[in-house]
Amino acid sequence: MEIRNATFGPFSTNCYLVWEDPAHAVLIDAGYLPEAIAAKARGLALTVDAILVTHGHGDHMLGAEVLREMFACALYYPEADLPYATGEFLGETYPVPHPQHLLRGGEKLELGGLTIDVLRVPGHTPGHVAFRIGDDLFPGDCLFYDSIGRTDLEGGDRESLYRSLGELLALPDETRVYPGHGPRTTIGRERWENPFLAGL
Repeated sequence: MEIRNATFGPFSTNCYLVWEDPAHAVLIDAGYLPEAIAAKARGLALTVDAILVTHGHGDHMLGAEVLREMFACALYYPEADLPYATGEFLGETYPVPHPQHLLRGGEKLELGGLTIDVLRVPGHTPGHVAFRIGDDLFPGDCLFYDSIGRTDLEGGDRESLYRSLGELLALPDETRVYPGHGPRTTIGRERWENPFLAGL
């Protein structure tokens, strides 16, 4: 499996292109600069079959509808975060996403030769999901290198976030973590080094 990262926007939001077969790639978190994201995919000779959104904050989804139309592909979006898809984010306007598939967590997706487990990880937002593909985890804004997701934004809940983090820490230490912001890490590294996870 191949993974390529691109980082865009004022919050340095990560989006990820993932594929086994370049004719059937998936894109995780389509935030700022959809044209640049599309150019990255085309530069890698990828055809995007699906866009997966971890949560409904604009920096992770405001380019989703544009890219869905550009690639004529399916959009997967967390159902409980639909209220956040208002078409406005921090003074910017964007096309409201029209997902073909709503996610609640617990689904197993088969896309382009990839088996993707959808994990429910609320706390940063009510509908937040993470995507696990083998030993690779895409937790959105739930878990970061040396940090965790914020809970002071609308819909955030600290208790729910820590329950979600506890479930992620049950994954094997060698699980590679590709967060919504910042550098890649592993579950084992965060278990032992992340100051916000002490005692979990």
